Order: sequence, then structure tokens, then C-alpha cells
Amino acid sequence: MVSLLNFVVLLLFDKQELTKHFFGGEATKKRYFVTSLPRYIDPFFFAIFTKNEIMKFNIGDKVKFLNTKGGGIVSKIISPTLVNVMIEDNFEIPTMTSELIRVDPKGKVESMFDEEFGVSRQSSAISRQPSGNSEIKTQNAEPEASDRQSALGNYSFRAKNTPGVYLAFVPHDQKWMVTGMVEIYLVNYTKMDTLYTFFLEGEKKLFGKDYDVLFAGNKILVDTIDRDELLRWTKGIVQIIFFHEEPDRIFMPVSAEFDLSPRRFNDENNYKASQFMEERLLLVSLAQTAALSSIITMEESKMDEEALIRQKALEIKPASLIEKHQTGPREAVVDLHIGELIEDFKDMAPHEILKFQMDYFTRCIESAAERSFRKVTFIHGVGNGSLKSAIMRKVQEYEHAESHLASLAKFGVGAIDVTIKPLK
Repeated sequence: MVSLLNFVVLLLFDKQELTKHFFGGEATKKRYFVTSLPRYIDPFFFAIFTKNEIMKFNIGDKVKFLNTKGGGIVSKIISPTLVNVMIEDNFEIPTMTSELIRVDPKGKVESMFDEEFGVSRQSSAISRQPSGNSEIKTQNAEPEASDRQSALGNYSFRAKNTPGVYLAFVPHDQKWMVTGMVEIYLVNYTKMDTLYTFFLEGEKKLFGKDYDVLFAGNKILVDTIDRDELLRWTKGIVQIIFFHEEPDRIFMPVSAEFDLSPRRFNDENNYKASQFMEERLLLVSLAQTAALSSIITMEESKMDEEALIRQKALEIKPASLIEKHQTGPREAVVDLHIGELIEDFKDMAPHEILKFQMDYFTRCIESAAERSFRKVTFIHGVGNGSLKSAIMRKVQEYEHAESHLASLAKFGVGAIDVTIKPLK
């Protein structure tokens, strides 16, 4: 068998000689030569050799099957790793992207795979652009979700989430959560359809990333990225409009900003189970249904101004500090590492850092009590013990609060659970 170095040299400079080396005699057709390569070389090298072709596909791409004869046209993107391939007679076959290679003759590799498969890109099932004479849908036609949109699951036996709209980061590798590719979803865990726009914040300006209609009880794939691209996704703005055919009230549009510490992506404990997706994920709350502000209804407009103000004051509560750390119904996790609380702390003395951490702890405890939270986990880390001791002393000042060691399985020895009794 030829060495890897010799193989590369022959491939680049003398394909005919390489074909003779493998098969003997005269050079065979390029199709037979290339499709036979996996039998003679390491499959891992073959995947690297074709990695640009098996990673990403678009509707209308001409592809060839790696593990069997034939090929076709990509007709539907089911997920970043699964597509439908239309073969002869317009029959569609779900196929993993790792088992396909694009064969448009654009470069050295692709030209060796060129072959006709008896299916045209102009098939109505895979046409990218609608015809100029196509009929307009009737007004009563049901809206269709895009190919990248899918229904949420029901995993309420594992976790509970508050109804709302979320940003979800889902690692491909569910065993090693801090490695590999990451899928980014918007999750609509409400009973209302939404229209959204998605912006990422660059160094000096915002960049429009995505916009679409996200139907009630659905998730939509915004992007699939390499882990080294996560830094671009730490800051952004998502604007949301809510719609229901028969609403009890009309809600104001939401403009939700998110600002994530890059360190959150590197801690496996931040990837948790959810009520609506099978995978473990890092979840960011953008808007909670219970906190949405509504427009005045006709009935409310008839009320006198003073009564309306009193009622609105009871209904609308400003967002509290503890809700930024909420992980479940009446529960929160607060990371007190100074790097999670402030960006620039290099000029702070140790006693100043401790004071800043304790001030934040106090604000969180009082906010949690006001919002009737039952448990808050404070991550203090494993240092010299000064922050942990200060927290335990402070908790003793509150009659309605008690502290005990947090779950070792989740947090190790670097966290404290503070349980809060209801205020009378």
C-alpha cells in the first residue's frame, strides 16, 4: 500500500499513475477511481480529504453517496447533519451529510465525482426560486414553518421551564459538552406565534444575523458554528413581536439584549436539561410570558385613570436582579467569581473584591426574598475560604434564610445553597 505522503503527491500531480498503482493496467474512469479510494486508504484521511464537501449543503446541490452507488440533488435541509436527497423518479431519501459529497465540478476533487443521476435541479420539489407566474396562496392557507423549524418536545419529567422565548446553545457532542460544533436555536415556548429579528454586536456596530416567523411551541435553528466562533455570539439583541388569532390582550414588542460571559461556554455544569429539548443545553431567557407588558384593551380604556394606574402597578413588575440568574421555578444560580461580576478588576485589592462580591450577594438574597424564590445556589469557588465564610456569616443575619452545602455532583465543594422561607 502506498504511503500517505506518496498518495498525496500522486493525487496532486499524477492521477493516472495513482490509478494504475491501485488497479493495474490502463487508467479506469475517474468515477470508479474515486469511489474506490475508501477501500484502500484510511477512512479518517478520506473524511479529511473531503471535509469541505461533507460539512455543509444547500438545497439544489448535486451530491454523490459515499457508501453506495448513485447520487442525486439535495431537496430539503432537515438538520445540519441530515438532508433529503432526491433521486430518480423524484423519490427522496433522508441521508446523513457525512455520507455525501458535493459533486459540482468546481475544483479538483469535485470534478472527479461528476456524474448524472437522472434528476434535475429544476424539479418543482427543490426549486430555489418561485416562478414569476406562480399563483399567490389563498388568504386562508395555513402558514408553513421553514425547513429549519421544528416542534418542541415534552421532557417535563426531567426539568421545568417558565413559558417564554429562549436562546439555546446545543453542543453536538453531548458527552464532551465543551468541545465540537454548537447549534444555536431560538425557542418559542409560548402559545403565541412570534416574528423576530436577530442582531449580533460587533466591536463598533450591530450585524443583522437572522429574521423569521417562529411559531408557537417551535424552535428554529439560527446557525451551526465551530466552538471557536462562540465569542461572536456573546452579545446581541433579539426583537420579538407576539401574535395570536384570538388574544386576551395584545403584548408590547420586546427588545431583549443578551450579554454572556465567554467562561459560561467552558463549564459543563452550565449545560442543563430542559423541558422542551432532548439535548443538554445552555439556555438564555430572552422574554418570559408572565413579564410581558400589554397594550391597553378597550375594557381598560373605560376605566378611570387612577384605577388603571393602580391595576397596572399590580400587574407589571420590573425585572429584578435575581431573575437574571433564574434556572427554574423559584430557583437561581449565582456565580460570585469576580470575573463573572465585573470585566475589569485587575486594579482591585483583595478586600475590595470581597466587598464587591458580598454586596452582590446581599442584593441577590434580598431580591430573591422579594420575588418569593425558595433556593439560590451561590458559587464561591475553592479559594482561601474567605468568601465562603463571609457568606455563611451573612446568612445568619436573615431569620428567613438558611445555608448548607450545595450538590457535590453538580458544583463540587465550591458552592452553597441558601434556602429562603416565605416572608410573612
